[in-house]
Amino acid sequence: MKGPDRVAATRLVATWWLPTVIACAVGALYVCYSVAQWRALVAPSWDLGIFTEAVQAYSRFEAPIVPIKGPGYNLLGDHFHPLLALLGPIFRLFPSALTLLVVQDVLIAVSVLPIARLAQRLLGRGGVLLVGLAYGLGWGLQGAVAAQFHEVCLAVPLLAFGGVAFVERRWGASMAWLAPLVLVKEDLGLTVFVAGLALAWRRRGEGRSGVLRSLAYALFGIVAFVVTVKVLLPAMNPAGTWAYSLDGAATGAGTPTAGTTAARAIPSLWDILTTPSVKLVTLLVLAAGAGSVGSASPWFALVLPTLAWRFAGSVEAYYGWDSWHYNAILVPIAACSLLDVMNQWLAPERPSRSAAASALAEVVGEDALRDLRADQGASASPRRGWRVAAWAVACVPAVSLALTASSLPLWKLPSLTEDPRMAAAQGALDAVPEGASVETDTTLLARLVPGRDVYWVGTTGQMDTPPEYVVIDTRSYAWGGMQVDAESWGSSAHPGHSYETVYAKQGFRVARRTS
Repeated sequence: MKGPDRVAATRLVATWWLPTVIACAVGALYVCYSVAQWRALVAPSWDLGIFTEAVQAYSRFEAPIVPIKGPGYNLLGDHFHPLLALLGPIFRLFPSALTLLVVQDVLIAVSVLPIARLAQRLLGRGGVLLVGLAYGLGWGLQGAVAAQFHEVCLAVPLLAFGGVAFVERRWGASMAWLAPLVLVKEDLGLTVFVAGLALAWRRRGEGRSGVLRSLAYALFGIVAFVVTVKVLLPAMNPAGTWAYSLDGAATGAGTPTAGTTAARAIPSLWDILTTPSVKLVTLLVLAAGAGSVGSASPWFALVLPTLAWRFAGSVEAYYGWDSWHYNAILVPIAACSLLDVMNQWLAPERPSRSAAASALAEVVGEDALRDLRADQGASASPRRGWRVAAWAVACVPAVSLALTASSLPLWKLPSLTEDPRMAAAQGALDAVPEGASVETDTTLLARLVPGRDVYWVGTTGQMDTPPEYVVIDTRSYAWGGMQVDAESWGSSAHPGHSYETVYAKQGFRVARRTS
């Protein structure tokens, strides 16, 4: 390796090794949590089973038909997330719902890399530890891991890389990273729209063409949103509508017991933001994740679409901050907003420059261009007061995390021990042969999916042909404390057909259809 190449390689390693260590540590911790959940038979909702069926279909190069939602139900008519097809090859190699949990953990860990690297550039190695860990262990990311797999995990690294590119004024890279969001979930088209407006605002001093390109990008986001919710989702939804609209046409909220996403009578803006009071806590924790000052960044506006549909809806689970997956995309937005303000404080004054210099910045990034100028004699040292202020606001997310740690999922990791019924659960799984159709409650829902047609007990009334097997966990919360038996329940749920028990151990019951 020649001298210049050796220097470049050394600089690359020096830039990325510590962020990589932080990212790996975060990922390893989340994988430990997911595996502990798996071994403890934790099933917070039916969603993991739903996504496992969808990704299994993609692994077979089939449409994402998800019997758990209903016979013949195309999941692309529920939420628009075709980017999930990228997970098909991984599932084909490792056909298990646990695979999706690990993939989600890895995606979150990857998102730590750009944010930690930027923090390192701004504050040094202490900054990468402070900001990188506070971000990686952020409230919304912990909540997403605890809620198990959801499509929004695909958006987390995209928002992290896109947000860092925005801070570094690499406009094209920022647009490229965020564009796939429209294929992650339908409402993220609105997030892309707001990102385009933020880009236009930040580029307003660079000339008309940059602003117009950013506004065109914003238009792309809003058009993608409208086309998705007005054309694509209704075309694939059995009811011919967007299932999660706020106009009263909603059909479900994504969990067996969550209710409807339809809005109430339109309240005032003050009520939307403050009623119930848990919304204020969510806003406070979000502001703390941005170091408070991050809310002054135009990038922080990207949180508005997500907060708007959550707070305007009538599902109380959408309002909270300490659980579920709804906050995951807010965390990278807040972190990048904080870094944006810090970058403005710490960057040397940016003089007007030629079109050629602007083009160079687009390619190599503002930080590399700034280093080049420093080598040429330009001052790159911010005033000491701004550096102290940057360190102070960088501490805010870490302090917030410390104060709320006992309310977050990772605090409960030591208590996630293997369920003593694990062997009995495996026996119930083994009692249902591959290729069979089976209906079940939430406990073993995701575990039964690989190689089987799995239905949820709440949707099988729509079936033309009753399932071959019924699997019930008498201790599942799905039954609300009622005493149930797989044999009698299957026979009553499917009149004219009878079932016989073929397995019964420690609350798990498996019944096979006999007629």
